[in-house]
Amino acid sequence: MLITRRDLRMAFTAGLGNGFSYLSGIPFGYYVPLAVFATAGGTYGASLELGRQRILGTILGGALLYVSFWGLKDIPLALAIAITLGTLRLLGGLLKLKVGYKVGGLIVVMGWLIHGGDIPIWITIRLFWTAFGVILTVLALQLFWPMRSGVEVFKHYANLLVGIQAGLQESVRQIEGGAVNRRSAQVMHQQLRNQLISLRKELPSVAQELGENPMRHPRYLLINDLISCSSRLIIAINGLLRYQSVRPDLASLRVIHQAESALLNAVSERLALWQRLLLTVETHSNRLPPAPAVPFQPPERWNSFYQNLQQTNTGDLSFQQLERMASRISRCRQIQRTIEQTERQWADWQSS
Repeated sequence: MLITRRDLRMAFTAGLGNGFSYLSGIPFGYYVPLAVFATAGGTYGASLELGRQRILGTILGGALLYVSFWGLKDIPLALAIAITLGTLRLLGGLLKLKVGYKVGGLIVVMGWLIHGGDIPIWITIRLFWTAFGVILTVLALQLFWPMRSGVEVFKHYANLLVGIQAGLQESVRQIEGGAVNRRSAQVMHQQLRNQLISLRKELPSVAQELGENPMRHPRYLLINDLISCSSRLIIAINGLLRYQSVRPDLASLRVIHQAESALLNAVSERLALWQRLLLTVETHSNRLPPAPAVPFQPPERWNSFYQNLQQTNTGDLSFQQLERMASRISRCRQIQRTIEQTERQWADWQSS
């Protein structure tokens, strides 16, 4: 799609702000669309953070410009600007500004070179239009095709589940005797890890939306639990693909392979249910996605095998083959416990 709803919302908001500033007759109205373009981060939390940094950067840059313009006017221009920018960078680092100090730097340079005769007025008007643009952007995100970070994270997590299901199905094909492409498995594992890292990077935007004490909010806690669950599943799947099935040709070991396959298929179906539940979250709702109505139940074939594991005939296997078989069973058990534990926590956060 060439034009997304984010692009349309940004264009509408910037046009509305530009039109208002033009009709108001107040100079420097072009800072409104600039603020809109700079802070329209796509989600409510991201825009709040970008807007906060832009306003802080404007205040910090304006204050330093005002002080340095009168305090350093007797030294060479290049040296005065360098000292001011260095001070800005130092204070911006102390305030943990990531992009705000860039705005402050532009104010310092433009103030020295262009607005030397009207610095107080220019700084005041620019701060006003910047704050107005940020407020307009945040309101647009609330009213015009709103995109909340929490909802977006659930959608992105649902996409991650698709990749995890593919890994589970690949493990099932391996158990049934299919060959595993090592290179393809490594690429899939890296893609899943990259998706997981991207999800973790969205957590600050979610926390920004939730206000005070976001670390105790059920939505934030659920997202953390889901991300942790995916991390453990990805590690377990990678272990299964690395340790191939042990002698699928032996009839005595067929019960092990069938039990593993049954469990992995059941988990894959369960993740498909999670995906449907996560996609039911409404943009305007602060409710959590509903937890599965019935707790996860491993298939009977797996339960029966695991309970009678000691009686399983392992045949004439070498020590390395026994070690590999034990590792695969441990990975499957890890996957089962991860699903059960996450669903219990999900139900707890929903009821809190």
